[in-house]
Amino acid sequence: MARIPFGPSPVNLVVMKLCVVLTFVLVVTAHGQTLRSSVIQGGAPAQDRASQPQKGDEISRMLERVRSRSTAERREAIDQLAEAGDPRAVEPVIAALKDQEGDVRASAANALGQLGDKRAVEPLIAMLNDEVSFVRAAAARVLGQLGDGKAVDPLTTSLKDGNSTVRGAAAMGLGSLKEARAVPALINAVRDEAPDVRSAVAAALGDLRDKRALEPLIHSLKDDYRTVKLAAAVALADIGDKRAVAALTEAVASEKDEEARAQMKEALQRLMAVPD
Repeated sequence: MARIPFGPSPVNLVVMKLCVVLTFVLVVTAHGQTLRSSVIQGGAPAQDRASQPQKGDEISRMLERVRSRSTAERREAIDQLAEAGDPRAVEPVIAALKDQEGDVRASAANALGQLGDKRAVEPLIAMLNDEVSFVRAAAARVLGQLGDGKAVDPLTTSLKDGNSTVRGAAAMGLGSLKEARAVPALINAVRDEAPDVRSAVAAALGDLRDKRALEPLIHSLKDDYRTVKLAAAVALADIGDKRAVAALTEAVASEKDEEARAQMKEALQRLMAVPD
């Protein structure tokens, strides 16, 4: 007679071990789900509750770093404050507009655009006279973002800045403000010597949707630069005056660049779809 071994077989031992492991995994998973459920239902762990004062401490550290001796640290701190969106950052960042380094001043201007506080309008208007062109350009663009009509006249003056990037940023800013009193100055800038400025001016006139810009924009359809022609075509479609249909049709037909022709044709179709 064969002897019957006592105790579990090797196979059974493996199965038992697997069952134990599986049971452990299920228990841990259930525990994790319970913990997550308690967080969702408002029973946040102590470390999450503690994160709120930690965030305040982090903002305080950023504010300290704005006064660092390191240019890179000051710029990084300003960028981080902008991302945090904390209103306590507004005044320190406005103060940073007077930093000795142009990079930091430009970062401060951009940050104020993200923070969206109109306390920055007057200081940014003053920055339109900064000695560094890219700082002036940043200030012009951000003034458009902030949407305060007080910036119209200063930005109009900046359309005559000696730097083309600043002139283009001023045009973009005026387009964002959507103030009709900016139209005459923008129309005068349609013939700017720099094609990037002419493109920005055409786009701004499209944003303003003022029919006084119709003839200047039709003239821009014959510009030597592709970007200017495209900006003019889109602007005419935005304005929606069908008196431009004939000129835009002619521009599409005479355009040799296939991609530009397709985009101008799309603008023409949009213009033709405008209700009478």
